[in-house]
Amino acid sequence: MPTGARLTIDALKREGVKVIFGIPGLSNMQLYDAFVEDLMNGELRHVLMRHEQAAAHAADGYARASGIPGVCTATSGPGATNLVTGLITAYWDSSPVVAITGQVPRSTIGKMSFQEADAVGATEDVVKYAYQVRKFDEIPPAIKNAFYVATTGRPGPVVVDIPRDIFYEKTDNIKWPEKPTIRGYRPFKTIIDPIAIKKTAEMLINAERPVIMVGTGVVWSNASKEVLDLAETLIAPIVSTLPGKSAIPHDHPLYLGAMGYYGRAEASMVALESDMMFVVGARLSDRTFTSYDEMIETRKKFAMINIDPTDSERTIRMDVALYGDAKILLREIHKAVLELGKKNDRSAWMKRVKELKDYYSQFYFNDDKTRMRPWKVLKTIRQNLPRDAIVTTGVGQHQMWAEVFWEVLEPRTFLSSTGMGTMGFGLPAAIGAKMARPDKVVVDLDGDGSMMMTGTNFATAVDENIPVISIVFDNRSLGLVRQVQDLFFNKRVVGVDYGPSPDLVKFAESFGALGYNATTYEELEKSIKSAIKENHPALIRVPIDKQELALPTLPPGGRLKQVIVTDPRKGS
Repeated sequence: MPTGARLTIDALKREGVKVIFGIPGLSNMQLYDAFVEDLMNGELRHVLMRHEQAAAHAADGYARASGIPGVCTATSGPGATNLVTGLITAYWDSSPVVAITGQVPRSTIGKMSFQEADAVGATEDVVKYAYQVRKFDEIPPAIKNAFYVATTGRPGPVVVDIPRDIFYEKTDNIKWPEKPTIRGYRPFKTIIDPIAIKKTAEMLINAERPVIMVGTGVVWSNASKEVLDLAETLIAPIVSTLPGKSAIPHDHPLYLGAMGYYGRAEASMVALESDMMFVVGARLSDRTFTSYDEMIETRKKFAMINIDPTDSERTIRMDVALYGDAKILLREIHKAVLELGKKNDRSAWMKRVKELKDYYSQFYFNDDKTRMRPWKVLKTIRQNLPRDAIVTTGVGQHQMWAEVFWEVLEPRTFLSSTGMGTMGFGLPAAIGAKMARPDKVVVDLDGDGSMMMTGTNFATAVDENIPVISIVFDNRSLGLVRQVQDLFFNKRVVGVDYGPSPDLVKFAESFGALGYNATTYEELEKSIKSAIKENHPALIRVPIDKQELALPTLPPGGRLKQVIVTDPRKGS
């Protein structure tokens, strides 16, 4: 006779779950006991993380790398609340994560019981859906509903909270739901509106300076080919949001890079100078459009495809808004463009795009024989990784350097915390991505500050034999905060500089990982090749000068036109 815990595991397996990231405790211990046989026969894999935040990040990385939900679990109280940072990270970046939290027994809820916390109340504002199971027979539909909500419409995280006394209950009367049944939930649907499709096609054809801007929605709808087909037909440049970097191969001649606060200046300028912007799967955050007034003042036309109807009017009024799956709608628009046939000569526009690209490139690739430059470090890494290697990042200057200089060559191979900017995302996300795609080389581009947030999960990588490589840009500082203080707070640098602790190579080695100290580009190349060959968790430390800036940047609250591309401390 199955218990509630066994029923939960069976429900997860029926949704195709193969891997669970988590940490056991008093209120989810019975769940762990229920899947012992599944671990022994290889039907499930459990990955013991070293902090619940990392469990959520690992599930997130798994989801982004695979396209299917990642699953994590935590006990009640601090276990559940430790998940919150990882869950809001997944929510802001539209990643489907399902979290199963244990809860104190129903009879003690609300009585300040040991390790009691309102998991639903703590998470409901940072996830798509949070639900507490109150009866044994609610488990199968609750799990079915969780995966349905996580994957339909705009993807996102879901929490299922289960009191531990329910895990112990038993029954022979099990009813498996054939389909989800969740009151009030209506997933966004694809609306094929012939008038809106034709109008969008006409706007694209008649524009003299069109630009296509892509976001995370292109990744989740697997619409990279459709974007490129349309761009090539129109001869229109492509820019992206930071997470949209993972949608378009960067060696395609029409792609200019990510635009925005720390994005490529030429991408931002092309976006400003365009007379028609076609936004596909992006929500136009303030990190991309740092001033909505500045964009409105260009008097350009806007069209948007988004699965979420609320996004079409959240920031800028759209001339045409299309709702639904980007892949489907892009095909319809491309077909309409081909049927209309007529298009403007874009040679002058593409000439201007090239001028902007050439002009700003002079500021990016300056070398210095006395120190390692971030752009050249990233170029060296790129040259020594397979085309389809998956790269994650932490958050800080290294992430901004990756935004500008890292070349994504295959879709879904660049994973970064962009909406929430969560330090510590890189290593656990890499662990999750490697579990999802064990055939791929997985590299975490990290900073010393981010590494200290979740670096203990090297223990997980070693114990679980998950061969990820962390390449750490080590400047002994919270570099991005330091940069803003230095440039815009009258050099009043405070609370950001580290001392000599820890020695990052010894730190990695203390967990049983490989440690490399790469002080030259040649040593970096050798270290990467060695780490890949050894197929063992590894950390490669790369020293970066504390005075190095993440450029381009903007002054706080600045407009895209105020882009800073040279070091203002040098009077350039």
